Amino acid sequence: MSVQVFAADGNSVFAPEEPQGAKLVVTADAETAQNVSQSFLTYTETAKQQKAEAEKQAEEARKAEEARKAEEARKAEEERQKKLAQEADTTLLAALIYCEAGNQPYDGQVAVGAVVMNRLKAGYASTLRGVIYQSGQFGPAMTGKLDRVLASGNIPSSCRQAAVDALSGVSPVGNALHFGDGVNAGIKIGAHWFH
Repeated sequence: MSVQVFAADGNSVFAPEEPQGAKLVVTADAETAQNVSQSFLTYTETAKQQKAEAEKQAEEARKAEEARKAEEARKAEEERQKKLAQEADTTLLAALIYCEAGNQPYDGQVAVGAVVMNRLKAGYASTLRGVIYQSGQFGPAMTGKLDRVLASGNIPSSCRQAAVDALSGVSPVGNALHFGDGVNAGIKIGAHWFH
């Protein structure tokens, strides 16, 4: 709507460009005409400011929503990567357990996994993979047998479950860092001694 205000003498006090819409013509004395003009200008400015503020808030809300979605996507990707790493660690540990204790009772399989976890906690290396492939520590890792088992994917379910248990903190051998079959010291499970 446009407003055109005339003073009583017929002079136009306020006649802005007419936007689309209706037109209001007011004829009044000079003071009233001036007041109406000023009120309309104030109203128009306020409306512009409110519109600008609403647009600003809408833009801020859009940006906040984009940021929230980006953060959700980042967290989902981080969780996916973490899950993949956990699955890789579980498979690697299960393969080592199979190579070292596949013919041992279940507790002996968990115990081998616990030794690996104890070494990780003790700082032998900063990753499970680093502990397992550390030079001179686990024969199957050094001979390539571990890699062949991993490549085949042929790992018994008991060894997978033993790996899950060891990764979750189960340790039938306390803080033992070593095991073998000819030691005769420590805790004996199956054919292995854990110390």
